[in-house]
Amino acid sequence: MTSTIVILDDELDRLEAMNAILSEELSQYKIVMFKNAPDIIAWLQDNISSAALISLDHDLFPQSEAEPDPGTGRDVADFLATQSPVCHVIIHTTNSIAAPGMEMVLNDAGWTNSRVMPFNDLEWVTTWWIQEIIDYLK
Repeated sequence: MTSTIVILDDELDRLEAMNAILSEELSQYKIVMFKNAPDIIAWLQDNISSAALISLDHDLFPQSEAEPDPGTGRDVADFLATQSPVCHVIIHTTNSIAAPGMEMVLNDAGWTNSRVMPFNDLEWVTTWWIQEIIDYLK
C-alpha cells in the first residue's frame, strides 16, 4: 500500500515546515523523515513498497561532530536506481551542480522525478513543494 511520504533533509526548520504543511494538506498520509542517507536507505530497503512519494535534499551535514558522515541525496538516488520505481521523487536542493546528476540517475532507472528549488527561506515549502506533492498524489 502506498501510504507514506518519505523525506530526506537535515535542516530542522525545513522538516518542521514540511511536516506542518503535509499534516494540514495530506493528513491521510504517514510521514517519515530522515536526516541522513544511511537511515533512509535502510528504511527503504524494508518499506519501499509503502512509499507514495519521496523527497530528497542533496547536501547533508552531521548534526554534531560525533555523528558519522550523513551521506548525500545522491546516495539515495543511486540506491533507488537499483530498485523498481514505485513512486515519484522530488529533488529539493539548492545544489545546482548535484541536482542534475540525481535527476539523470533516477531518469535512467525509470523513476519519475521533478525538481523544486528552495527559495525565500521556507516559502518554497508552503508553495511550490507542497503543490508538486498535491499534483502528483491527487
